Amino acid sequence: MPVIKDAKNARYNENGTINAEVLFSDAFEPDGKTPKYLPFTASENDSTNYGRQLFTDLKAGKYGPVTPFTVTPEMLAAAKEAKRAEINAWRDNQENGRITCIYNRNTYDADKESKYRIDNVIEAGGLPDGVKWTDSNNNDIALSLSDLKALQKIMVVAMAVQGGKIHERQRQMKEAVDKLDDYKAVQNYVVGWGG
Repeated sequence: MPVIKDAKNARYNENGTINAEVLFSDAFEPDGKTPKYLPFTASENDSTNYGRQLFTDLKAGKYGPVTPFTVTPEMLAAAKEAKRAEINAWRDNQENGRITCIYNRNTYDADKESKYRIDNVIEAGGLPDGVKWTDSNNNDIALSLSDLKALQKIMVVAMAVQGGKIHERQRQMKEAVDKLDDYKAVQNYVVGWGG
């Protein structure tokens, strides 16, 4: 088992672990004689006894002070960029989500897939004889070509309204994230429909 002879340049990480340059009893430069400091991350839950002991010793100041974790401007910028990417993924997911619309007291799916299907049926001149359109509750509804065209327009409006809500919400979230100057607040910002 390696023996720790010394440690230097200790600094806390964001997650509470401590990075340090550690001199182990069995670590040498290529000449085999000159001791070599190695990078090591110590934690209170380290899988080795010497790692846990090093963490305790570093916290106690045995090897000098441990530099506190400091958020750099680059880290804050990267956290904001990651949160913007999360917002974009949320937006894309919402844009492909399920929404509904109402036509003649029946509720129909009004998502991209439903719009694609109704476009094809209208282009074909309507539903074949004996075939009915299915509403969002799986009820078969007889719809004429004019009904399908009216439903198509309602679908487009429903999709546009929902798209506007999604766009506005993602813009609000991005603006809120851009205003944050606390690293943890950026990381903990909850993406979604909430306030």
